[in-house]
Amino acid sequence: MNLIFRFRVTFEDVSDVERIIDVGAKNTFRDFHNTIQEAIGFDKTRTASFYKANASWRGNEEFCTDPKPDAKAAGASELGRFIDDPHQKFLYNYDPEEGDWHLRAEVVKLFKGDANTEYPSIFKSEGVAPKQFIDPKAIIDDPSAKLFKEADSLIDGLHDELDDDDDDEEDDQEDEKDDFNLFGDEVDESEIDESQINDGKPTD
Repeated sequence: MNLIFRFRVTFEDVSDVERIIDVGAKNTFRDFHNTIQEAIGFDKTRTASFYKANASWRGNEEFCTDPKPDAKAAGASELGRFIDDPHQKFLYNYDPEEGDWHLRAEVVKLFKGDANTEYPSIFKSEGVAPKQFIDPKAIIDDPSAKLFKEADSLIDGLHDELDDDDDDEEDDQEDEKDDFNLFGDEVDESEIDESQINDGKPTD
C-alpha cells in the first residue's frame, strides 16, 4: 500500500498562510523540501533542515539538504521511517544564513495514495506567502513603504526631542542645586565678623 501523509505547512511568523501537501511514505525529506519551496514560491537553492519535533514543537533529530555533521542526509531519508505519531510534527528551517525562514509541518491525515497521482503533491493553498527576496527598488516605489518610512522618521524625531528635553531638565535641576544657598545670596567670607559668631553657647 502506498501510504500518504497529508501535512499542514505554516509559517511560524506569518499568519493566514497555509499549504496542504501530500507526501508519500517513500518520499524523502528532500522531496518534501522541494515541494514546500514550490508551494510558497521560493527558489529552493539554499540550505534547509527538517527537525523531528515532539507535541510541544521542540525539535530534535535533524535532516539537512546539505552535508552537515550530526544531521541525516535529507535526500537519503524516507519520511515514512521517521513518522511514529499520527500527528507527527516537523520544524522546517530554510536559508538559516540569510532569510532564516521558519515553518511548521504537521500530519493531519493518513490515507492510501492514488496510483495516478505523483507525490509529493500540493493539495491546497491558502494565503499569499511572503517574498523570499525583496527588491529595494520595489520598496522605494511602494507608496505604503514610503509612508511607513516617513512615520518611522517622525517617531525617531519625537524620541530625539523628548531625550533633549529630559537632558535640559536634568541640567536645570543641577544648576538649581549649585545655586542653592542656605543663607540666600552668596556670602563674601571677607565680610564676616568672627566676633559675631558664637560657639554654640547661649549669650547674655
